[in-house]
Amino acid sequence: MSDRPLTYITVAKVEEVLPGQSRPIQLGQCSILLINEAGSFYALQGVCPHQDLPLADGKIWKGVLDCPWHHFQYDIRTGENLYPRRVYPLRTLPHLCDQVRSLQTYPVQIVGQEVQVGISECCLECFAK
Repeated sequence: MSDRPLTYITVAKVEEVLPGQSRPIQLGQCSILLINEAGSFYALQGVCPHQDLPLADGKIWKGVLDCPWHHFQYDIRTGENLYPRRVYPLRTLPHLCDQVRSLQTYPVQIVGQEVQVGISECCLECFAK
């Protein structure tokens, strides 16, 4: 996330996204995937940078999100690409270099029973329209 000021938007109630589940959220132009991993909430870019396909049906296991389309894998805490980056040296697959990027992450806070995601002004302006 950048250093821009954030606004926190309520996106769900805690009980609406059970452990091991995710929920796609659209805030203006920002496609976000909210994940509950063992009671901790994370928010990531909701589209895989590999081919711009939605991550909503991806499997979550041991802190890893597996893209349902081509099985690119991402750390849900940091957004870091784990597969194929850590498996194949990208210099041997130059066509993947632009597609193997980390997912953007968004800060999450719990206020009472509400899950809130911090979004930038850009997302907020688009969300308000």
